[in-house]
Amino acid sequence: MKTVAWLLFLVLSTLASAQDTADLSTAQSNNLFATAVELFSQGKYQTAIEELKEIELKLSASKGVSRQLLGFVAYWKGICYNRSQDYPGAIENFDKALSHEYSPLDLNYEYGQALFAAEKLAEARIQFRESLKKKFKRGVSLYYIAFISKELGQKNKAYTFFRAIGKLDEDEAFEVIQAAEMQIGDIYLEQVEKRIDAFRAVDTYVIPQYERALALNPESPLGPVIREKIVKLQRKYDLVLFQLRNGRPALIPPYFVRLAQEFGQDTNVTFSPAETTISKSKQGSSYSRTDVVGRYTFYVEDYFSIAPEFRANLTHYFNRIPEIYRNDNYLLAPAIRTAYEHSFRKKPASFLVDYEYSEARRDVNAREEFDFNSRTHALMLGERFNFFRYGESVARVRYRLLDSFLSDSDSTSTSLVFEQVMSIGLTTLLFYGSYDMMRVKNESFDTNGLTFRTDLILPRFEDWFTPSLALSLTSTDPINNRAVRGRELLLNPSIRLSRTFAQRWRSNLKYEYQKNNSKDKNNFAFTKSIYALEFEYLF
Repeated sequence: MKTVAWLLFLVLSTLASAQDTADLSTAQSNNLFATAVELFSQGKYQTAIEELKEIELKLSASKGVSRQLLGFVAYWKGICYNRSQDYPGAIENFDKALSHEYSPLDLNYEYGQALFAAEKLAEARIQFRESLKKKFKRGVSLYYIAFISKELGQKNKAYTFFRAIGKLDEDEAFEVIQAAEMQIGDIYLEQVEKRIDAFRAVDTYVIPQYERALALNPESPLGPVIREKIVKLQRKYDLVLFQLRNGRPALIPPYFVRLAQEFGQDTNVTFSPAETTISKSKQGSSYSRTDVVGRYTFYVEDYFSIAPEFRANLTHYFNRIPEIYRNDNYLLAPAIRTAYEHSFRKKPASFLVDYEYSEARRDVNAREEFDFNSRTHALMLGERFNFFRYGESVARVRYRLLDSFLSDSDSTSTSLVFEQVMSIGLTTLLFYGSYDMMRVKNESFDTNGLTFRTDLILPRFEDWFTPSLALSLTSTDPINNRAVRGRELLLNPSIRLSRTFAQRWRSNLKYEYQKNNSKDKNNFAFTKSIYALEFEYLF
């Protein structure tokens, strides 16, 4: 008989969970069975069998002993043999119990399992039918009947019994309903694979059936088996794009959603995404920040992708004095990201074109109302390639147009960006460098900036958390105001401890330090620390 891995799990779990009937528990009141009861309760099944054999010899030698009692001993021996996975011994003793006309509620179910394990399928099905008639473990009994029918080539009968499981009460069906739904998918697949238009039927009937099975309990031990079946069919019939023409894997699934809630403490609240000075309160505040990011990637054939993206976040400060709460803000930022796949030096490469729009609203006038703060349009052209053997590289040019609520702060920025990933065993290094030229309507605030950032992502520590360290340095040259500001340097180290739990959830404990040195201490110099705890849900 063909045996699949998930069925072995099912058989073992049902064997382990099959109830010990009241008939065994009543034996405790009979001194003759005291030792056997103790051995059985301790899981010493082989020793219990030897004890029961001696009891059986004594009873057989006694006059007037009832057939029911001999049947009970044979049944108990059969249970012990089943627990010891000695199925021939179990079959012999269950058969003996029935010959003595002893048939407790679970005997046929236990007998059926022993016959099934011994690959005596037709006989096993008879016993499971008897178990079903007794209404004992109806869901599992139905499942065995259906599965055996399928193995015997009786597909219609198997389908009928698998479907019958779904009509049972939830408490009777929950053990096997997912496996039954998966088996229905297997039956569908066997029926359609010989058809000329098999790929249509697989897409219309088979995969949706597997998906229904998976949805019943995605995290069950059977979940990976069902997922593998779906992926194999998608690959076989080209129903999903798994690999682009240059060998780069397609995103599976094509969507990404991140929900994050952060609570933290900022020792010196500052806000300056659009103004020509740093607005700093010189006071600290706890804060809350909610962030949502969503993206879906569409593929045109196997060479072009387009990914609409949307981001929104809201920041609220709990220190409700005007210098602080004027920094309350929210941001809406849709984007379109595209990639044209090709090869460079016989390795996967992508030509990138991105457009980003963002609009920030802030309590600019400290009225506890959100007013227009800034609006940006940004266009990026880039190339993602594999030139170095240790990781992927990205080079970009970025042009940004900013419209501020302060007309003198309107600006344009042109940036040259290079990013590099380096993998060293389980450790990952990320390098980022950019040269930024900002030109402001008020020319005295024009700047050229040079930024370097390095992230070090370390392996998981003791299966507890994943540490990452980062250091960013930004040198700003106020080209038309050097006498007042001098060359400025922003030092920004940070550390993050991340822990994933429940598969989709992650918590991040973060610390960040910022120190900006400037000759113009009133308008541009500041120091701050940020401590935060963030919870993420990734879908």
